[in-house]
Amino acid sequence: LTHRLWGTLAFVAVMLSLFSSIFWLAPPLMDLISGGMDLVAAWVGALLPPGAIRDLLVDGILAGIGGVIVFVPQIALLFLLVAALEGCGYLARAAYLMDRLLVGVGLSGKSFIPLLSSFACAIPGIMAARTIENRRDRLLTILVAPLMSCSARLPVYLLLCGAFVPNVAVGFSWLRLPAVVLASMYAVGVVVAAAVAVAAALAPAVAAAVVAAALCG
Repeated sequence: LTHRLWGTLAFVAVMLSLFSSIFWLAPPLMDLISGGMDLVAAWVGALLPPGAIRDLLVDGILAGIGGVIVFVPQIALLFLLVAALEGCGYLARAAYLMDRLLVGVGLSGKSFIPLLSSFACAIPGIMAARTIENRRDRLLTILVAPLMSCSARLPVYLLLCGAFVPNVAVGFSWLRLPAVVLASMYAVGVVVAAAVAVAAALAPAVAAAVVAAALCG
């Protein structure tokens, strides 16, 4: 599992299986939670007369709670699977494989799993950084994790590509320009995260300002 070739292939297979299982197992639970919250909202809406109080409870409080807890299955499954990999000792071997690549930008090999998790959602990615023992590496991972393009941004990317990017071929008939632009958006996040990690090692205040400007933008 630590072989440069076979270990890397095994790691890719394990990570693909891990994230595929999250998006395969979590949707039924998420739909169940969403449906349950809709039933509760409908029940509360039927009990109360139309007005500001009903709008506050139904469209404000219940809708806000439902929008948060619907992601609990994804986060719970991610932590369960990562804990299983950590408990069996595999994460230590994965960190060894990724250490050389991430050390080059000032991170550690253990930053790979949180950063990879951030492509699904930055919140569980940041929470997953708790497994990093070194305080500097943990804080630096938390700093750059939001720069990964999470799944919540994908609908926005698709909307922008569909609205502003012409659907023309690029080199091959099956390779379309919107797909290239979409992949480039993800690549930009990775490149900026690497640049911020390098800058943080040299000037932490500058790196923090870059992250704040990127998130505000």
